[in-house]
Formats: sequence, C-alpha cells, structure tokens
Amino acid sequence: MSEQAGYYPPVIAQFSLHPHLLRAAEEAGFIEATAVQSQTIPQVLLDKDLIVCSKTGSGKTAAFMLPALHKLLNNCDSKSSPRLLILLPTRELALQTRRTFETLARHTDLSCVLVIGGETFSRQRTNIDKQPEVIIATPGRLVEHIVKATVDLSKLDMMVLDEADRILELGFAPEVKTITKACPHQRQTLLFSATLSQQHTWDIATFLHDPQTITIDPHQQSQTSLIQQVVLADDLQHKKRLVIALLAKEQAPRSIIFCNTRKQCQALGNALKAHKLRADFTHGELSQRDRKRIINQFRSGQFGILVATDVAARGIDIQGITLVINFNVALSVDDHIHRVGRTARAGRTGTAISLVDSTEWNQMSRIERHLKTRFTHRKVSGLVANYRGPVRVKSSGKAAGRKKLKARRRRSKVT
Repeated sequence: MSEQAGYYPPVIAQFSLHPHLLRAAEEAGFIEATAVQSQTIPQVLLDKDLIVCSKTGSGKTAAFMLPALHKLLNNCDSKSSPRLLILLPTRELALQTRRTFETLARHTDLSCVLVIGGETFSRQRTNIDKQPEVIIATPGRLVEHIVKATVDLSKLDMMVLDEADRILELGFAPEVKTITKACPHQRQTLLFSATLSQQHTWDIATFLHDPQTITIDPHQQSQTSLIQQVVLADDLQHKKRLVIALLAKEQAPRSIIFCNTRKQCQALGNALKAHKLRADFTHGELSQRDRKRIINQFRSGQFGILVATDVAARGIDIQGITLVINFNVALSVDDHIHRVGRTARAGRTGTAISLVDSTEWNQMSRIERHLKTRFTHRKVSGLVANYRGPVRVKSSGKAAGRKKLKARRRRSKVT
C-alpha cells in the first residue's frame, strides 16, 4: 500500500516521522523497530542529549539517522549549513553511514558530504562550499578543515559520535575537543557505542549537556542467536589447517576471520587463496582505495571469506555473515564483542569460533568471565590438538600457575 493510503511500516509509524522518511524506510524493508530505535528516537525528537550503549547490529545508525533527518526536514527554513555532523572513528564506518543516509534521504533534497582521510582535500572543500546539511567525517580530516577554515560548524544543530569508544581508543580525544569547540554550545549531542566503560563515559561527559543514558542488551547478556565455540590449537600452522577445515564444514555464504596482526592477516589470506578459496584480506597498511574495493567486493558477493584485523573491520555491517572465526583470541573484551557482533545481527543466528592455543587460554577465560558465560568446546575431526588445556584451572577458568599447583600438591601430600 502507498503512503497516500495512510499505510506506514510498523518500524517508524509510532514516531510520526516525515512522510518522505517513512516512504524510504518502507522501501528499505524496515519491518519492526528494534529496542534501541524504540527507546532512542522519541528522546532525540525531544532534543535530549543521549549516551546510548547497545550491542552491534541492533540498529543504532537508523536510531539516530531517522530522527536527525526528520528534524532537518521540519526546520527547512534554516539557511545555516551544515546542521548535522556525524563523527566516526574509521573511513569504512563513514562510508557505511553515508550509504544509510542515501537510503533514508533518497526522497528528500537533503545533501551530505563525506570528510575522511584518503580523499582529495580540495574536492572535499569544494563539496563543503556547496553547503550540505550533513557532514559525515572522521576526526583527523575534519580537524584539518577546521584549522584551514574550510568548514564552519558554528551553526550546527546536532552532533553524533558513533562508535565513541573506538574514537577514544584510537587517541582522537584531542581532535574531538577541537571539533566540539568549533560547534555552538547550544547543540544536541548524541553518543552511541556497543561498549562504553566508565572511563570512556568520564572522558566524553564534557561534550554533553545533562545527558540521558540508554542501555540496550548490555554485552554481558548472552545472545541466544549467537553460538560461541572454542577449538584448541597447537600453533599457527595448526590454526591455518583448522580454519580451512571449519570453512569447509560450516559452508557459510559469508565469513570473517579476525587476526591480531597485519602480518598474520596477510599470510592467512594468501594461504586461503592458495587453497583456491574465494577469499581476500584487509588491514590498516592497505591503501584506502584497496580497502574500499575489497569491502565492496565482499559486500557484493564477489568472494565469501574476508580475513581482517580489528581496525580494518570495525563496524562493518554486511548482511549474511553467519560465521566469524577468531584466528587469534581478541586482545580485549571490547574487541571480542565487536568481532562476534559481525554475525547474529538483527535477530539472525550466527556462529563465532575462537582458535585458542596455550598462550591464549587465560585471555579467552577473561573474556568468558566478563561476558558471564562459558563457550562450548569443539573438536575438528582429524585435527584434534595435542594441547588439551591447562592441567588445572582456577574457579575463574584461568590456568593455575605452576607455583600454586606445586603448593597444592605439597598440601595434598601432607594431608
């Protein structure tokens, strides 16, 4: 049915958004509002500053994009530009957010400029001079424009910091402070993240005015749609054989394999190609053009296996990823959450498998303890590791140290 007939998709009918947005949302297949959208959109429309923590894949981008565009459309008399700034930690996330803008703003006259590194500065300046309503940017390049006075943020209505934890982790706090100083004090600020520590909250508190906090599906909560498994491994060569066997066993249409280093990422990607698998790799040392090309090819289905580092794959939102393999255990709980969040998105099911050798057991246990869960142990036929886990483990799941183990043995002999 058409919007003229009074029909709007359930995802946003309750929010009384602009008809052009309703039409675009329906065409994009938005069927049901997610929890973060239901709680966030009304507060954005009430001009509240927000800190929103919700798991990856929960619909955060639409949760701020829909009400932000609605406010732009309903205040079209304003001649100031730009009016909305969306700040993200990486180029890939910025490109992805622009695609969401193009989807939701397709029936409007709103325009958007991408301000990221790896793109021509002069071309960005020319596009900014066209007075777009929306700027989507990474911190470093936007600060360059501020310093050179090629962008004016003094009339901004709203600023959104997406993946705020990553912005701070990458050391962009000074750039964010520079950007906020260039914005008017009376603005609406929204901060979104899948994980946000108390330290991060403290770091960004000065950017907001009496913010409300919305927490949806905290990462400690188990995800019934996500199966998490552990496969024990002996060394890197054993891990490579396990990856090939697991890919053959799972037959996932799209898979992502995470490595902790660029060297391992490239070596594994080349090893999979040598086995005639439809795979490619991306990491921070590749040029922006190559990273963009590889992600687009993965998204379009030209190959089905992407090997990536955490920075290169942070925030990637690609439909149909049903398998995540951690070639190395993530170095932090937050990185693990973002990795496994590539699958089991928007209510779909998915599997995340971590390959764990003797040096990684304690880190894996630390992640389990933080998530308040235990991953299922799995064996791969013909590739069972000689390493079977620590001889003894503490109640926390970590391996008992040799000194403590010897002390226990001495006490047992005495008794």
